[in-house]
Amino acid sequence: MCMRLCVHICNQRLQRNDKFLYSKEALRRSDYMLITSWYYDERSQEFKKTSLKELKRLEYDNKEEFLYIKERLYRSQNKSVPMILVRKGLNQGFRRKGNSTGNHTSKSRGECESLTHQGNKEALATVDELIIMFNDEKVKLFIKGVEVEKEIVCNGTTYEIDLFFELEKTEPTVYYDQWNGKLWFEVFHTCKVDSKQAEDFAIANETLFEYKVPNFFNFVNNISLEGYEKRKLFIAEKYRKNGVYGCLISKTRQESLAYWKKSEKGNWTARIGEHSFTIVKSKFGENYGLVYGNGKCLWQYNGKKFLTIDDAKRNADFIAFKLYNGEKI
Repeated sequence: MCMRLCVHICNQRLQRNDKFLYSKEALRRSDYMLITSWYYDERSQEFKKTSLKELKRLEYDNKEEFLYIKERLYRSQNKSVPMILVRKGLNQGFRRKGNSTGNHTSKSRGECESLTHQGNKEALATVDELIIMFNDEKVKLFIKGVEVEKEIVCNGTTYEIDLFFELEKTEPTVYYDQWNGKLWFEVFHTCKVDSKQAEDFAIANETLFEYKVPNFFNFVNNISLEGYEKRKLFIAEKYRKNGVYGCLISKTRQESLAYWKKSEKGNWTARIGEHSFTIVKSKFGENYGLVYGNGKCLWQYNGKKFLTIDDAKRNADFIAFKLYNGEKI
C-alpha cells in the first residue's frame, strides 16, 4: 500500500499559475525516457520517426512491423546512438541502448536526456532568429543553419552538443566575428556542463552557451504525441518572442581578451558573469595574480602560475565558470 501511494504521489502533477511542478522523485523517474524515436527503414533506405503510441498500436495490429521497427531504433537521423523500447510499468518510452558514465561526452549524453530536454531542444532548433542574454549583454542571432546533436572534438575529447548554430549575422555585429560565425548551444535541464568541458571548449577556441530550461517549459511525462507537438510549437513561439537567458560557458580567445579594460590605476579589470576580476603583478616574481570576490587572490590555477597577463585573462574565464557552478576553486 505504501509503495503504491509513493508511486502515485511521485507521478502527480500540480498545476499552479499554468506552471507544471514535479517532485524530485517524479523528475528522476521520468528523466531518461523519450516518447519519440527514429528508426532506419532498410526497405526505403531512409530514417523515419516513430512514437511510443504508434508502436503500441503496431504491437497489436501488425506484429511483424512492430518487431521490424523495434530492432532498428536510433535517437536521431544517423546510426551513432542506438535506442531501445522500454515497457516497464510507469517507465515506458525510448532509452539509449547500453550504459554510460559521464554527462556530456558523445558516448554518454543520451542517458541525461529527459522529455523536457528533448522538447525544448527541438523547439529551439526550429527558431531562425533568437535573442540570447548573458551577463548584461543581449545578442540577437540570425541563424542560417542548425544541426542537432552535433559532435565536436575539443582537447582530445569528443562531445555531442545539443545544438550547433551557423550564423548569418548577429546584432551587435561584433559577436559574429568574435564567435567565428558559429555558436554551440547546450540545453540544461538536469545535466549541467562541467568544468572539463568548459575548459576543453576554451582551449579549442570554441564558443559554448548554456541555457537552463525553466520549470514552466516542462513537458508532462504522460503527454500524448499530439500534445507533445503542440507544446513544442507553443514553446518555440515563446523563444522567438522572448529569447533565452543563460551563461556563456566558454569564449574564443578574441572575445575573452575583449572583455578586459584598464582601470585608472593601470590594472586590467573585467566583469565575467556575476564576478569582477582584477589582474595584479606579484611583488616577489614575474608572475601575475587574479583578485576576485571580497579581495580573494589566486596566483595559479591547476598548478600553473599566471606567467603573463594573457594567462591570467584566459584562466579568469575558467574560474568564473567554477564560481557560476558553485565549485571550489
